[in-house]
Amino acid sequence: MKWQIARTPHSRLKFSLLITALIAVAAPTLHSQAAATGAATLSEGRSFDAVTIKQSDSASRGRSWRVTFNTYSAKNTPLARVILQAYLDGSPSTDRLKGAPGWVMNDYYDITAKVDDRTADGWKGLNQDRQMATAAPLLRQILADRCKLVAHTETTEISGYALVVGKHGIKMRLVPTDEPAPKNVDKITGGALLLYTPPRPDGKRSLTFVHTTMASLTASFGYSIVDKTGLQDEYDFELPKIDTGPVDDSAPPPAPDVAHQFDWGAVGLEMKPIKIQVPSLVIDHIERPSAN
Repeated sequence: MKWQIARTPHSRLKFSLLITALIAVAAPTLHSQAAATGAATLSEGRSFDAVTIKQSDSASRGRSWRVTFNTYSAKNTPLARVILQAYLDGSPSTDRLKGAPGWVMNDYYDITAKVDDRTADGWKGLNQDRQMATAAPLLRQILADRCKLVAHTETTEISGYALVVGKHGIKMRLVPTDEPAPKNVDKITGGALLLYTPPRPDGKRSLTFVHTTMASLTASFGYSIVDKTGLQDEYDFELPKIDTGPVDDSAPPPAPDVAHQFDWGAVGLEMKPIKIQVPSLVIDHIERPSAN
C-alpha cells in the first residue's frame, strides 16, 4: 500500500502520565480498529488551518507531543516521531521506520498545527487517544505538503515478548465477577484500570492495576507485548518498577522495554522473548520541511 497525500492550500497519546513517568519514555500504544475508523470519519475532508514548523534550538532539552482541543504540538521532537504518529499509531520504535535519512532521526523540530473551529468541535469530548487518532490523517497532509513525503507499508519481524504464567503460578487477586470496579481509577489505552500508587518511603515505585485482564494489560504496554497467559479473568495486582537509573533527556528516547523495567515475577508472570510480525513504514521520498 502506497501513500502520496494530495497537497492542500493550508498546509495522544495518553498512555497515562503516571506510566510515562515510571517508564521514563513517552510510550503511545496502538489504537483499536474501531477508534481508527471513527477518527478517519472525524478527519474526513479536514486539514490543519495553520501550521508552523521550525528547527528546535539545539540547546533546548525535553521533548513533548500532544493534542489539545484544537491544536497538535510537538516540542524539540525528531520528525521520525511525527511520522510514526501519522502512520503507525504513534509507535515508539524507530526500528519500524525504514529508509529514513539521518536528519529525520537526529534533527529536532517545534511544530504547532491548529484546526478550524468545525474540526475542533468534532474533537470535543474525545480522550487523548482518539484526539491523536483524528490528528493522524491531518499530520499526513502536513508531511506531504511540507516535506513531500511519499511512503508505503510492509511487514517487519521484530523482537518482542510473550507474557506467560510463571512456573510457580500467578500471585494476583482474582476479582469476583460481581464485584464493581473501584472509583477514581485511570482507564488507560488497552482497557487496563490503573490505581495511583504513591512512592514508598524507600523511593521505590509500582503500578497498581485493578479489575484488569492480561489481554488489556499487554495492550496497554503496546504492540511488542502479546498475551500468552491463557488467563481470561480480571485481577488486582501491584507491579513493582525496577530502578533503571536516571534518564538522559539529551538523548533520543528508547522504545519502552517493559520486560526489564518491571518485576513480573512479583505477580507470578514472566516475559518470554519472541518474534512478532508488525507493519513498518518505508520512506520512498522525503525532504526537509519547507519554510513557513
